[in-house]
Amino acid sequence: MIDVENMVFTEIYNLVTTNYPGAEVKSVLNLDPSVFPCVCVEEITNTVHTQSIDSGSNEKYANVTYEINVFTAEVTNKKQLAKDIINLIDDRLGVLGFVRTHKEPISLSDGTKYRIVTRYTATISTTDTIYRR
Repeated sequence: MIDVENMVFTEIYNLVTTNYPGAEVKSVLNLDPSVFPCVCVEEITNTVHTQSIDSGSNEKYANVTYEINVFTAEVTNKKQLAKDIINLIDDRLGVLGFVRTHKEPISLSDGTKYRIVTRYTATISTTDTIYRR
């Protein structure tokens, strides 16, 4: 199986923690983080690109989707902070070859936190080359 999750996570981890010292970056979704801002990065799908399977049934490419959740809890500007973090991540993933397929703010009932969820897709080769789908 083609697996670049660690590479994608490390890229986002380094990007976020460099630009937002003290931010927490996790590889699993945490719906109730205790540190803010908090970024959760997960590979939510990894499927064989069936059109590229060779005659020996070997996987040559995989279609992947990553979900990024950003949580903020600033007293003021929590929405703008979340958008700034997403824009930073969006730019980096775009350079890597990913395409954003989803972006949605999620209402949190108590109003003290703000959340944006995004999804990015790409096709990855066995040499870890990333192609836009």
